[in-house]
Amino acid sequence: MRQLNFSGEEILETIEMVRTEQLDIRTITVGISLFDCVSDHAGTLC
Repeated sequence: MRQLNFSGEEILETIEMVRTEQLDIRTITVGISLFDCVSDHAGTLC
């Protein structure tokens, strides 16, 4: 599994968006977990 690095500013920005925009955190975590499925080759999937 690839490690994702986020800056403190990015983390605080995400927290603020969740608070002010009432974003559903499940949407964010689903998007993050899909990073492992990314490939440069069209035939490669999770």
